[in-house]
Amino acid sequence: MVEELREQIIEAGEEFEEEERSPLARFLLSLKPWQRLVLAIILFLDVALCGCMALVMAGRVWPF
Repeated sequence: MVEELREQIIEAGEEFEEEERSPLARFLLSLKPWQRLVLAIILFLDVALCGCMALVMAGRVWPF
């Protein structure tokens, strides 16, 4: 009985390992840490710039 449970646990573990990740996740996980940092900084600056442009267009902030 114990052997059957061990085999079931091993098979269940193999199923989790065989799950495929999306192409985007595989691409991001294959990057080096410094490359991920650069992408994160670029994304942050992009969001900040879009937010500033939205505030200027809404008339909440005046550019000087």
